[in-house]
Formats: sequence, structure tokens, C-alpha cells
Amino acid sequence: MIKTIFTAAVLVFCSAAAYANTITLTADNSNSYQQSIQSPCIFSNPSCTNGGFAATALPTGGAVNGYDALSPIYTGVTLNSIIGAGNSLMLGLDINQASGQPAQTLSLFTMSVNSVVVDTFSFGGSGNVPAGNNGNGYADYLLGNFHSFALGDHIQFHFVFNNANDGTENVFVIGVPGTPTATPEPTNSMLLGSGLLVLGLAGRFRKKAKI
Repeated sequence: MIKTIFTAAVLVFCSAAAYANTITLTADNSNSYQQSIQSPCIFSNPSCTNGGFAATALPTGGAVNGYDALSPIYTGVTLNSIIGAGNSLMLGLDINQASGQPAQTLSLFTMSVNSVVVDTFSFGGSGNVPAGNNGNGYADYLLGNFHSFALGDHIQFHFVFNNANDGTENVFVIGVPGTPTATPEPTNSMLLGSGLLVLGLAGRFRKKAKI
């Protein structure tokens, strides 16, 4: 009997622990994270740069009650290719707030791994996300403290936002900025050009010799 009670208590504790991790919400006015550079968006309007990355479209324009949306399901491989191997997941929240309107509300944000919610942000009040960089494509807030995940895991996000009174709020992955396309070194370019010139002259010489 005691063993049964102990086993049940352990199961309840482990189940609760899976839901216990709290996502942090941090204001950011540094203009350090821009959705067009450290993209892609997971919740977005058409202006967010995605490059073929799957996203959930939210209503454009303001004066909507809010959003209650699920993201596409991503693999750990996909997310790791964006954030860089060994880096922790962090998301940017770009707020659009209409002039003269009250601050809007991030009510709920969760991350599920393999269909189990492992990280949660929950807020029961209102007005917790006033705009800091209103509508300019930079993160006003950072969502962090997410669980790590394996490459083969399936990850999904849930976004509940209330009193949306202006343009669409975008949630995007804070990724490693893209590496510029490599250009040939000047010496290599000169060698390549010289080689092509020699081949061209040799071809013309052979043609004349046949005549």
C-alpha cells in the first residue's frame, strides 16, 4: 500500500515537473534583434522575412480581440540550424501598439516538445507588454528560458495575445545572423582570368595551325 502511494506521488511530481518551467519575458529596447536579420518568424504578418520557413499567419491590422494560435510543428534539426548548435532558444516579440491605446497583453505562451508542454508563460492581468520600439521590426521583448531539445524532437508553440489594437505582433526566432556569401580572393581571381586567357590563345593558335 505504502509502495503504491509512493509510486503515485512520484508520477504526480514528475508530471508536474514537466509543466513547471517558466518562460521568461524581458523588455528589450536595445534594437539588437531585428526580424529581417535574425529571422524567421513563427507567428507573423506578411512583412516578416521567412525564406520559406513555415509560420502561422495572424490577422493583419488592429482592432481585433486577440490571437490564440498554434505554430507549425518544427524539428529540433530545423531550429538548431537557425540558433546555432549549442545555443539556447530565444524568441523576439515585436509589438505594434496604436497611438493613444492601452498596452496590450501577452496572456499565454508555451512550448511543447513531442506533444508535451514543457515551458509556460502565463499572465492573468492586462497590459503587460507596452510597446518600446513600436512597430519597427525590432524585438520589444525577449522570451527565454526554454528547455533544450534533441535534434529529432518535434516542437510547437502556442501564442495567446489579447487586446491587439494595431498591426500584427510578430514572434520570431533569434537566430545567428547569416554569413555573407564568400567572394573570390583577388589573387585567385587574377589566376583564374590568366588561365582562361591562356586557354583562349592556345585554342586560336591551334585553329591557325590547321589552316
